Amino acid sequence: MTSKCKSLKEAYQWQIKQQWRQLILEDELELDVTIYFKDKRRRDWDNFHKLSMDAMEGIVFKDDSQIKDAHVHMRYDKENPRIDIKII
Repeated sequence: MTSKCKSLKEAYQWQIKQQWRQLILEDELELDVTIYFKDKRRRDWDNFHKLSMDAMEGIVFKDDSQIKDAHVHMRYDKENPRIDIKII
């Protein structure tokens, strides 16, 4: 993992810890993921979800193998690019 990628993962983990105030989930999970990009350049969604899922391990769930279903949406928000993840 590059140092840039490692820094981004740590930033994700900090955000996750600020927002997740529950016990670590142990059951099978279903997620609804919306990725908001700042522009309409062509991107592959799978390049963006791996790091965020890895960052959630040990905080939200034990392992990302618990995710049995995921719905991914790609949107645009020039002012506020982000990743929204909802556990269904």
